[in-house]
Amino acid sequence: MAKKIKKTSRSAYGTQVDHSQFLNSDGYSQAVEVEMTNPQETQLEQVGGQKAMLPDKKRKAKWY
Repeated sequence: MAKKIKKTSRSAYGTQVDHSQFLNSDGYSQAVEVEMTNPQETQLEQVGGQKAMLPDKKRKAKWY
C-alpha cells in the first residue's frame, strides 16, 4: 500500500512543501511510492477556454 502524503499548503509566496516527509530520521532521502495511472488506459479531459463555443465544436484532450 502506498503511504498517504500530506497535502501542500498554499500561501502568498506560492505552494509550500513539507520536505521532512521525504527524509528519514538521519536526514537522508527515503523512497516515496507514487501512484501512476495505467498506461493502457486513455483518459479524456475537457479542454479549457471553450466556454463560448458551440457544444459540437468543443474538444477533449486525451491523456495517455
